[in-house]
Amino acid sequence: MSTVVQVLCVPHDPTLPGVVAQGAEAPEPLKRTIGHFDTLRARLAAARPDVLVAVSGDHFNQWFYDNMPTFSIGKALRAAGPFPHEQELFGVSPYDAALEGDVARHLLRTGMRRGIDFSYSDDFVLDHGFTVPLNFLRPEQDLPVVPIFTNVMAPPVPPGQRFYELGASIVEMIEAHPADLRVAIIASGHLSNAIGGPQMAQFMQQPDNPWDLRTWDRITRGDTAALVAESDYESLLAVGSGTPGFLDYVFALGAVGGSAPDYAEKVASTFAPPTGFLAWDTTTLRTAEAA
Repeated sequence: MSTVVQVLCVPHDPTLPGVVAQGAEAPEPLKRTIGHFDTLRARLAAARPDVLVAVSGDHFNQWFYDNMPTFSIGKALRAAGPFPHEQELFGVSPYDAALEGDVARHLLRTGMRRGIDFSYSDDFVLDHGFTVPLNFLRPEQDLPVVPIFTNVMAPPVPPGQRFYELGASIVEMIEAHPADLRVAIIASGHLSNAIGGPQMAQFMQQPDNPWDLRTWDRITRGDTAALVAESDYESLLAVGSGTPGFLDYVFALGAVGGSAPDYAEKVASTFAPPTGFLAWDTTTLRTAEAA
């Protein structure tokens, strides 16, 4: 029987590798953002996972409005990326790891029996939504990965409750896998975020907007029922064009049953959109549930 040993939520801003390149010249809030990645990298290593299940959206790099899977599992031999333009424009480093095909196929087969009609692909590239967090959290590229692509960009987008339920189901399906595997789940998305519109620079005047403050308070208190119910595409889009990426955090909330995180750090500043870092040690969660 496999075990989910840790669940993480991290951002995937493609400009973050450039912050590392700035070194001591980087603004202090962005240094703190990189520091939180370092902390979670150490936590992930301490959890000793055998497999990483990575969850994020594709940013119209390989799927568009005419061909957009809702939830898709990659099942090729390798999990590799990003796209060349992401390397050239942002300096996002390549990531190339084995793909854990047995776990991927187990999720596909078990999902069908549970009424979850996953799409799947042997022909995909991991874009920055995957490669940025993976490079920060497991730069050794030594652990097999199972990528789960979610549609958080092209309507119709499933509501938050569907993401929440999927997160819970993924954990149950992983724990039904017969092999003795330690699995970590890495979900990557956004807090408030806007790209290419009038709200794009809003963080420069208002680093912490009311939605961010309310959302973070609910997450850190474990008061997520109302948050999940309110997390639909239209409501999140009103906060900012990229904010529906928060639905991948909702996926993680489902994976931990809505519990308050063990680790929660948010960086809000005038230098970049807000970033949120969350971690749950699921061994601790199980102990609390048993008590």
